[in-house]
Amino acid sequence: MTRIPADHWLLALRTVLAVWLALFLSMRLDLYQPAWAVLAVMIVTLQPVMFTGGTPPIGIIIGRSVARLFGTLFGAIVGLVLIALFGQQPMLYLLFAGAWLAFCMYWVMLEPDEHIGYVMMLSGYTATLVSLTAIGTGIENIWSVAQGRFSETALGIGCGLLMHVVIAPRFGSRALPGALSRFLSQAATETLATLAESRPRESRDAQLKGLFQHYQQFEKLRGLTRLETRRLSHFIPALDRFASDGLALITAVRELETALDYLRECDGPHECDRGEYWLAELRQQALPLLQAIESEPDGKPTERLLLADFDWADDAVAPRTRARAELVRQRLGEVLGLLQHGRRLRNALDDPTSSKVKTLPRERRSRTTHNEHFVARFNAFRVFIAFELLGQVWIHSGWHSGYLAMMLLGVFTMLFAKAPNPAAVVSQFLWGSIAAVILGGVLLFLVLPVINGFPLLAIAIGIPVAIGTLMTPHPRWSLMGMAGAITMMTLLNLHSTYTFSPSSYINGGLASIIGTVAAMITYSLFRQRSPNERIETLMAAYWGGLSRLLREKSLPNRARLESRLYDRLGRLVALGGSDSVVREAIDLNALALCVWRIRRLRGALGPHRSEIEAWLDEIGIRVAARHRHDPAVWRQLADEAIAWVERLYRETHLPIASIGEIAMLGHLMREAPGVELEAHAKHDIDATTTPTGDPRHAH
Repeated sequence: MTRIPADHWLLALRTVLAVWLALFLSMRLDLYQPAWAVLAVMIVTLQPVMFTGGTPPIGIIIGRSVARLFGTLFGAIVGLVLIALFGQQPMLYLLFAGAWLAFCMYWVMLEPDEHIGYVMMLSGYTATLVSLTAIGTGIENIWSVAQGRFSETALGIGCGLLMHVVIAPRFGSRALPGALSRFLSQAATETLATLAESRPRESRDAQLKGLFQHYQQFEKLRGLTRLETRRLSHFIPALDRFASDGLALITAVRELETALDYLRECDGPHECDRGEYWLAELRQQALPLLQAIESEPDGKPTERLLLADFDWADDAVAPRTRARAELVRQRLGEVLGLLQHGRRLRNALDDPTSSKVKTLPRERRSRTTHNEHFVARFNAFRVFIAFELLGQVWIHSGWHSGYLAMMLLGVFTMLFAKAPNPAAVVSQFLWGSIAAVILGGVLLFLVLPVINGFPLLAIAIGIPVAIGTLMTPHPRWSLMGMAGAITMMTLLNLHSTYTFSPSSYINGGLASIIGTVAAMITYSLFRQRSPNERIETLMAAYWGGLSRLLREKSLPNRARLESRLYDRLGRLVALGGSDSVVREAIDLNALALCVWRIRRLRGALGPHRSEIEAWLDEIGIRVAARHRHDPAVWRQLADEAIAWVERLYRETHLPIASIGEIAMLGHLMREAPGVELEAHAKHDIDATTTPTGDPRHAH
């Protein structure tokens, strides 16, 4: 028998107590439908548990609660407007209610902010809940329905939030300093390992993925600071800024590995022509700081370390060695600068009165996201068509309880639109709905009529709530528990006066099951785009952006460029997830930043500026013109870059930094960035379009 952890028992205790409090207050105040308050408690409390597997941090509960409050308010207002305008015209009601649902779905799919997306999700299906309930019970009660829906949802939210705050609250932001320390320490460790020796590519990819996972943990906890504590509120701009700087740190570590590989290849007849000679000088300056950050990332920050310029005679050191050594110095300097910035931020989190706090950023950096409009339109159209078709069946059949099927269709299609396989999710909900109909019937007709007083009612409701809560943290049973909660609270009548009407309940139960089946069919008939197809869309957007960066005369500032890359890199990694995908995504980030540096330094190219800009413009045309990028093409472009470097070596008046950046561009292109990602996407699309009878694809 599987032992239930103490954390799950605490979760059940919080949920049951919150349900009892919401039920008592709603019945004491004689609200419209007490079951709605109970439902609000369970959704706010249990939905985050489905994704965390345990009690979520209080910041997630607060964010969901506030978003649900505003979403319910906006949805109730829209429901009022729909009934006021189209209450007597069912066909127009279907058209405009379906359009509102589709609009909210479109926004949910595009909105990267979790809380704003949650507001739109609630606005979408609350409008249909309010308006359809009014149609099913009498449109003259629309104000009572809308007011009751909002007030009882607010009551349920308040009760659930209160229990999470009072009973053993979990503050995720308290782990933020530790997460930042681990990320900085791992970055320093990776830099030290890179400086010490050259490693196999597989080992590098695995270590890079581990570093990226530490960064993702920091990112997840960073979002809780503004919701959980005021002590760290004035650090929010600095934390937001370091979200981009952390990504730049990982990219710089990756570029440093590449630059070191090429520096170590320098092995001339003279000592000063050997890469290890100049690398030893860099190690001597950098190792003490790196070792200090590795062992004590939360230690007191020192004055910023700037790597000294190399002291060499131009005619005594080979141009290739000079360019490669300078490139390593620049990348190592960037790594050290970002690590020291992170250490100042880490120290400030422990000591808000430190003078170093004044050096931290005070303004939040704006975010530019890549919106997948095709996916959003696809899902919005799917919901609109399903809502209209089920509505036609409801209206023309004269089935009074059909509005319940419409309600659950709207709820389930909105709740799981972003799930990787929503049809499988809703199919589990189907079993939960069936179980809830049976259990709800037992409660409504066998248990509730024979109990007397609130204590017995609380026990009768609390037992299934506790069972459903204990099921929720387990992935196999969580969806059934949530479905049971939604369906049961939709069907149960918890007024002080009970009506024995089995036929009405059976009709409602069938409508709930049919609504769930309709949602499942909707997801099955309208195919969701696969992760690899979405990778292809993201890659196409990346190549278009890189082409503009190579060709446009105006150059965006680095913060704006990093903002564009920030969201896209995160999505690519989330969709792929393997070591090679992480490495390729970071290579793509490095490629764009390298192009930006070359364009920024173009004024130092002297008489070669127009020629090099024409070459970059040609690369932009070739990159944008291809849907698939052959490694041979990348090798050709890399050879062209190295040819430019060999030519510029002879130009003694050119800054060595400009030559080094062009060399780095060539090194990155030789890695054929994006080819593996494109190959995965192409394989997925070919597999979906190949006839199933072809034996070549039986595997």
